[in-house]
Amino acid sequence: MNRIKLVANRSYPQLAKSACLTAGLSLVVVSSAALASQQDNQQQPPPKTNSQYSRLPDGPGKDTLIRVCSKCHSPTNVIANGQNREGWEDTIVKMAALGAQGSDEDYTQIADYLVKNFPPNTAKVNMNKASADEIESQLGFSAKQAQDIVAYRDKGTVFKTPEDLKHVPQMDPKEVDARRNRMTF
Repeated sequence: MNRIKLVANRSYPQLAKSACLTAGLSLVVVSSAALASQQDNQQQPPPKTNSQYSRLPDGPGKDTLIRVCSKCHSPTNVIANGQNREGWEDTIVKMAALGAQGSDEDYTQIADYLVKNFPPNTAKVNMNKASADEIESQLGFSAKQAQDIVAYRDKGTVFKTPEDLKHVPQMDPKEVDARRNRMTF
């Protein structure tokens, strides 16, 4: 009987180590499998490509604008919002304060690109009279959005405020808000 206790006492530390090691390895394997499965289930949106921003003019700073700004919103918001250098720099400072991440060099490239390609535009577009082409070219809405606005208007709707445009089917309210200063009714 003593021999059994001795063997049991001697074997116990080895069994304990072996059990812990096995349990630990099992935990690592199970955790890794669960993590991999979780990552597979979290569908990441496809990375945005330059072709998605074909409405932005080519030039130095375009890629930087897309990389830095597309994390929070569509860089095409700039199409309808021309500004002078001071205005663009103020906008960039505001975006950096809101969490945009870039280097000083990135921000300089973005400002230079915006100043060159999106100068101030003071003309307002009458949303009750403008053609789809005018809405597209002067406000920077996509061709589809501009056509949708005109089609909605042609059904008898009179736009009185930017809020009315948000009722156009499939219209992104953020796109309307980004252009509200350039609209008249």
